[in-house]
Amino acid sequence: MRKTWAVIRREFVERVRSKWFVISTVLGPVFIVAVTVLPSLLLTQGGGRKDVVILSANAGSLADRVRSQLSRDANFNVTIDSVDESLQSAATDSLTALVQAQAIDGFVILSSSTLESGAAEYRGRNVSSLTDVATITGALREGIVTERLRRRGVDPAFVQEAQSHIDLTTMRISKRGVTGESGESSFFVGYFVALLLYMIILIYGINVMRSVLEEKQTRIIEILVSSLKPFQLMFGKVVGVGAVGLFQFTLWGLSGYALVHYRTQVLRLFKVPAATVAKVQFPHIPSELVIVAGGYFLLGYLLYSALFAVVGASVNSETEAQQAQQPVMMLLVFSLLVSFSAFGDAGGQLARLASLIPFSAPIVMPVRVATGDVPGGQLLMSFAILAASVILVVWLSARIYRIGILMYGKRPSMRELARWARQS
Repeated sequence: MRKTWAVIRREFVERVRSKWFVISTVLGPVFIVAVTVLPSLLLTQGGGRKDVVILSANAGSLADRVRSQLSRDANFNVTIDSVDESLQSAATDSLTALVQAQAIDGFVILSSSTLESGAAEYRGRNVSSLTDVATITGALREGIVTERLRRRGVDPAFVQEAQSHIDLTTMRISKRGVTGESGESSFFVGYFVALLLYMIILIYGINVMRSVLEEKQTRIIEILVSSLKPFQLMFGKVVGVGAVGLFQFTLWGLSGYALVHYRTQVLRLFKVPAATVAKVQFPHIPSELVIVAGGYFLLGYLLYSALFAVVGASVNSETEAQQAQQPVMMLLVFSLLVSFSAFGDAGGQLARLASLIPFSAPIVMPVRVATGDVPGGQLLMSFAILAASVILVVWLSARIYRIGILMYGKRPSMRELARWARQS
């Protein structure tokens, strides 16, 4: 045990003392803030005031209604160019030249058939802005619907009142009663948990593989196995690298808690308006989810890191490792993809089956807990199967690892790996 602890301590200390660990630990919360705050800020900033022309080819009063609707947005400066339908092609060419000369940003083409068909066209320098296109589409919809109602003698104000905003609030009900969690927050928590577990297991599993491969390439492994058993070396690496991951994500968790607690001050630093700050709501993460996710992370990490350690021990170069790790990575990708079945139905047959399969349970079961109620029996059965599978996989991996770390030359086949597991 003393020798194993020495390996664990070495793996932990060497990684924690590296400058990349410090940089990634510091930049982790900054990155989270950037990907959550910056997109909203960039969308709200917009691209400045836009000059848009409505080309009305015998569109009549529809053009005026569309301009009225579109002008409600302060970012749009709208004018109307009315022409006869026979001159529409020439007017289109003229407006296209103005767009090319950057005199205007774009133009909307309305014809005499637009009111009946609902077909219109927008041409501009930038048609990839979802916000601008949505604004123009909304103005067209409102203008066309209003004009259609008016022509049929229906008061548009009455219809607008009948179609006033409807707000449907969703609240999750668990065995303890109404939790107050909305459908959006349940989805967000489940998706965040699935993605986080996938990234942690993948990143630190690959770190184990590279650590084994590095020592094998430098022949340091031959010195190490002369003073301790291969299983002690593999187990020490797995636990040491895993401890680094837990330590780093604990720091990130504390930083995340501080960012949530002081979110008002943080968002104000980014010049986010006070009204927007007041609307920012973070989903509730129950304590049982944290416990379940932590337990499944530990077992999932042990399971996959043992497989990655075997990959590192059975290859001789980084190129071979990238190829040999594909089956293990595909298992992880499959787990992430099948976890989406739990969002639609946490108690569905596919979700229940995937939460019992050892290779997908570390990701699927926490998602089921985050999005719905999981019977205690299923949770215990899944955890027991996963724990037993970890013991079996670690035992088999250790037997393969024992031979693989001292083997050089051609990469072994699956049949040879199976023979190593039987004979070692």
